[in-house]
Amino acid sequence: MRKLSFLKSTISLFLLLSMSILLTNCSSSNDEDHAPSNGTAFNVADFALTYTNQQLYNDYLVINFNIKNTSKTSYLVYEQGTFTVKFTAKTTDGEVFQRTQYVEYVETGVTYTESVHLYYTVGKKLDLTTLTAVIVKD
Repeated sequence: MRKLSFLKSTISLFLLLSMSILLTNCSSSNDEDHAPSNGTAFNVADFALTYTNQQLYNDYLVINFNIKNTSKTSYLVYEQGTFTVKFTAKTTDGEVFQRTQYVEYVETGVTYTESVHLYYTVGKKLDLTTLTAVIVKD
C-alpha cells in the first residue's frame, strides 16, 4: 500500500512540474503583435488599388479590382494586421451603400485579383460616378 502511495505522489509531482513548464512557455504578449518578421510595418500606401471591370445588374454592382503589393515585404493578414477595401456608392436619390472586402495575402510585387458585389435596394438607380474605393487598416 505504501508503494502505491509513493507512486501516486511521484506522478502528481511529475504532472505538476510538467504543467508549470508548459504554462511558463505559453505567452500571450505576442498574440496581438502584427509587425512583419523583418520589422517593417505595413501601411495603406504599400498597396496599389485599380478597378478592372464593373457590371451593373438590377440590385447589385459587380466590381472587379486588382490590389498590388508595392512594398518589399509579403503581406499576410495574420502577421501585419487587417487591411480592408471599402467600396461606397450612392443611388440617384442620395442613399449610400457600402461593401467591404478583406485583403488576405499578397506577396511582394504580386497583383491580387478579386471581385465584390455591392448590393443596393431593388428599384433604385446606382450612380456609378459616386463609386469610391479606399484601403483602410482596421
